Amino acid sequence: MSVSIVILKKIDEFSYEDTLNSIQKASIKANIHCIHLKTIRYFSSVLQTEFDYLSGTLSEVTADILKSNFERGIHTRQCVFELEKPTDSSYGSFTWLINKQNYYGALDLQYINGDYEFVFKFLSEYFRLKENFHDYLWIDDTDWFYSAADMMWLSNQPYNREWPYKKLTGA
Repeated sequence: MSVSIVILKKIDEFSYEDTLNSIQKASIKANIHCIHLKTIRYFSSVLQTEFDYLSGTLSEVTADILKSNFERGIHTRQCVFELEKPTDSSYGSFTWLINKQNYYGALDLQYINGDYEFVFKFLSEYFRLKENFHDYLWIDDTDWFYSAADMMWLSNQPYNREWPYKKLTGA
């Protein structure tokens, strides 16, 4: 089972470039490589429109080593991410979760393969960046979220393997 971890951002303050910059800064601070960046064009048959989004990989090794490891059957810690711009249908999309109208799922971490500690390293650094203090984190199929303050608190504790399965807070 592959679970998505979604970072919710304010629509009105969203900047594609700033968010990508945050991803890159957080990955460097976490000693993780941000590789395989590419823009993907997607046609939504439901909305009858095309969208562009950025796809990339967070990896414990460089792109060349990742390829070599794959060819030799060596497991490498990694996950894929997608960064999407808000659309008209984004407004109110997460009201059911955080009771705020102007947030949407901007950054989706996928294909985690149960390696939540690797992803947690990245998320800890991401939420330490002041430009992300108003973001939220939602784990797909849960009915709760972590605020940036929750993630800051959690990242200052010894690593707890329960963090993606139940909400852990200092309160």
